[in-house]
Amino acid sequence: MLANILPLIITAMSLSLTSLNAASQPETLVTQLESRPSYITLEAKLEAIKQSTVSAQTAGIVESIHFDINDKVEAGQVLILINSSQQRASLSQAKAALAQAQALNKDAQVVLQRHRSLLAQKTLSQGEFDSSLARANSSHAAVLSAKAQVTQAQEQVSYTRITAPYSGIVRQRFVQIGELVNPGQAVMTGFAMQPLRAVVDIPQHLAVNLSRHYKTQNTEQAETINILANGQRYQGHQLTLFPYADSHYSSIRARINLAAGDDVKGDTKGLIPGTWVQVQIPSGIQQGLYLPASAILQQGEVATIYIKKNNEFKLRHVRLGQIQADTQVRIMSGLEAGEQVAIDAIAAAKTNTESKTAITTEAQ
Repeated sequence: MLANILPLIITAMSLSLTSLNAASQPETLVTQLESRPSYITLEAKLEAIKQSTVSAQTAGIVESIHFDINDKVEAGQVLILINSSQQRASLSQAKAALAQAQALNKDAQVVLQRHRSLLAQKTLSQGEFDSSLARANSSHAAVLSAKAQVTQAQEQVSYTRITAPYSGIVRQRFVQIGELVNPGQAVMTGFAMQPLRAVVDIPQHLAVNLSRHYKTQNTEQAETINILANGQRYQGHQLTLFPYADSHYSSIRARINLAAGDDVKGDTKGLIPGTWVQVQIPSGIQQGLYLPASAILQQGEVATIYIKKNNEFKLRHVRLGQIQADTQVRIMSGLEAGEQVAIDAIAAAKTNTESKTAITTEAQ
């Protein structure tokens, strides 16, 4: 009796195990040919978009230097302080001249009002009234001129405090304490760590395609320019092509701004100006088989995927091609259209391991 029941129990256990595995199996996708942009990879160098030379706007002796080379500064902080004794004296003189002009103007306006009343009473000649009107207008113009002189003197005082135009890092310093500076003389150079742009020399035959690409980049099949650095992929935000070609290599230089944002694709805080990166330039459309990066297990140069056949996942080696901006990887060989591939390769490997363990346990 026991011999007849035992095969039924084993069969029931196998069926329940099979249904459990089927329910817990990872999702798959059916491969099909897709048309996607192909890329040419070029070497490029990063540079800061904000980089400038700060110059003196007034003459004077350098009184103090608050920052030096490689120091980090915030926008509006004082970099260099110039002795302002002469500028403040000029400001005081301008204010005194303004006060004098306002007093003379006040007197001239009072005289004009008096003469206007006398002219209405016909006790004042038209010539004397015209003279008082001219003096009143002249005194008013003198007040305006004196106010302009005060504003100019105040600007000269403010120029004695050389401030940072934006947050960044000091690259060079050209003056010392006690040195006389003149308007237009360079005192410091600096740059901002953000935003950044990649500078690349593009072959001439790609320049036309690149211009056409940015005219149609809002369409659904728009190609994108990618910057590869530090193992991450960044999207190009704005393209500027130089209007001339290099005389030696016939290449055209381009500046590609890196998109800024809070997501990983746009976060450029780990990038440093002056470093080499790679730029992927779209060069056309190609057909191929593409899989998400999660479907691929890669150890060194060996890449494998899991193919589903007869309700089982089997390991297969493949050769990889370019990685697209949406983390889709082109499969160059080892895969055909219409095959089922596990979307999560790690989950498929785990499922295979659990199945083998269950079969071994069942056999025991």
